[in-house]
Amino acid sequence: MFIGITFPFFDGLLGFFGGFGFAPTTYFIPCIIWLIMRKPAKYSLSWLMNWCFIIIGMLLMLVSPIGGLRQIILDASKYKFYSYSDPA
Repeated sequence: MFIGITFPFFDGLLGFFGGFGFAPTTYFIPCIIWLIMRKPAKYSLSWLMNWCFIIIGMLLMLVSPIGGLRQIILDASKYKFYSYSDPA
C-alpha cells in the first residue's frame, strides 16, 4: 500500500520495466532457442515465422519502455506527494 500511495505512476513503471523483462522472455528468446535447437531449413515457413516473431518481440521490447516512460512523465507532471487527485 505504501508503494502504491508513494508512486501513483506505478503502472508506468510496470510498463517500463516489463518491456525489458517480459518481451524478451516471452517473445524472442524462445524463438531463438528453437531456431538453435531445431535448425530448420533457411527460408522455410517455420524459419520465417520465428524470425518475424523475433522482430516483433524486439519492437515490443523497444516500444513498451518508451510508452511506460511517457506515462510516468505525464503522471509525474501532475503528481502531488500524498494527495489524492481524481484520475478523470
